[in-house]
Amino acid sequence: MKTKERILIKALALFNKQGLKEITLRQIASSLEMSQGNLNYHFRTKSEIVSQLYFMLVDKMDREINQISGDKPILSLLFKSAKVSMNILYQYRFITRDLYHVLGNDEALKKHYLHLQQTRKQQYKLLFKNLTHQGLMREEELEGEFDRLYERMNILGDNWINAAEFFIKEDTSKVDYYHALLFEVIYPYLTQPGKKQYLLLLNQSAS
Repeated sequence: MKTKERILIKALALFNKQGLKEITLRQIASSLEMSQGNLNYHFRTKSEIVSQLYFMLVDKMDREINQISGDKPILSLLFKSAKVSMNILYQYRFITRDLYHVLGNDEALKKHYLHLQQTRKQQYKLLFKNLTHQGLMREEELEGEFDRLYERMNILGDNWINAAEFFIKEDTSKVDYYHALLFEVIYPYLTQPGKKQYLLLLNQSAS
């Protein structure tokens, strides 16, 4: 394994366990039993490590989501992609846990994140439109209602890890619990056929 990769893996583990603000370059180097000078040859600042880990997260998310079959029913696709995304976010949980600190310290990351959010919003709005077209989701009753539905899902998606680590002690149950909580947000917007598919997905995931 290359030194740069070792540094990133160790930094990720330390950031996840102790928090981004608590870990220094010296501590990362010490954990790897290397000099800080050697570490600084690969990463001059902690921000460079954080940036690299952020883009590793984005790249992994893209690769995993792209592997999910596009021929699945839309509700099933939404259900599975949300679970995959949340599992990956938990692997890089320090980023979500300290999201606004991370973005506030790096203008390039902030710009990328905001652009990513706009892309995801358009993707979700298209999913909502297709669900409505298929008779699985009702039409909007209030102007901009589905925009706000996405915003609620996004806020929960960005902040569930903080709640999970405070309220739930078992690592294995955190993603499952909050995935169900997040996905349930869409339930009141579904038609009867949509609710039937939703309940079928829940039963399949539980078995």
